[in-house]
Amino acid sequence: MPTVVRKKIKDKPYYYLIKRVKIGKKFKKIQVYLGKRVPNDLRAQYAQLQKRESALAGEIVAALPLPDARISEREYVDVERARIAWNYYQIALSESKREFFWRRFAINFIFESNAIEGSRLSHKEVEAIVLNRYVKRSLTRNEVLEVENAIRAFTSVRGPFRLTERSLIKLHEVLTRDLGVVHGYKRRQIVVNNKETTPPGRVRPEMSMLIAWWRRQHKRAHPFFLAAAFHQRFERIHPFEDGNGRVGRLLLAWMLLSQGYGVMLIKNRNRGSYFSALDKADSGRPRSWFRFCIGAYKTTMRDIASH
Repeated sequence: MPTVVRKKIKDKPYYYLIKRVKIGKKFKKIQVYLGKRVPNDLRAQYAQLQKRESALAGEIVAALPLPDARISEREYVDVERARIAWNYYQIALSESKREFFWRRFAINFIFESNAIEGSRLSHKEVEAIVLNRYVKRSLTRNEVLEVENAIRAFTSVRGPFRLTERSLIKLHEVLTRDLGVVHGYKRRQIVVNNKETTPPGRVRPEMSMLIAWWRRQHKRAHPFFLAAAFHQRFERIHPFEDGNGRVGRLLLAWMLLSQGYGVMLIKNRNRGSYFSALDKADSGRPRSWFRFCIGAYKTTMRDIASH
């Protein structure tokens, strides 16, 4: 987080906007001169600081462990520049504008995530439910509940969420409450796109190993690609009888947000590419999945910046 620092030179005060940028295990200081007084509007200075931090993206990438050498350095740099842009975008928002942003993003996220799983609600209908506006009587109780539950689940991963098997099962319960879905890990075999998922008897040990793996990798792997890899492995296990995709995308959102990468919106119109990339990763070819995530992330950041 940038801070305003007062320096005294020859008994005269001078102000700077300063940030310490982490590059591997070290930090590099960047700064922008503000003047002898702090301006009321710092947007121009934040833009200058962002430009200077973005110029360090190559150094940041060089100090990070990268998951696939066949992905170009430019692609990795683009991810870091998008992360930097996200953080400066959030800094510039007032409290009211930040609340408005999260409300709009939650609507978009819930609409797209539910649509991927077959929901036929329109964006306007999802918006009406989220904002407690008039809801058409033609909507079923389950359709309304799916959105209301999704709001609560989305709010929970934006809060002080901690990844454990218990919190994961609780998140699934919140998302599927009163929808007739069996809670807890699945008790019958589930086939997805003509492909067997982890057998019920193996779900608990597989999930325990997945979370343990994530904890080991958490402090040494690239945060963006670790989140992507976790999502793919979670979906391959498919631990619940229903709601796996929606829970998985919520966890992906939490992982990115908690590590300073902001948000990524996977859109229903790209569901074919999404499933295809996951399928290739399941077969030991993760590059397509990583590239899908890079593209979705960059598109999300561009859309945010343009509004």
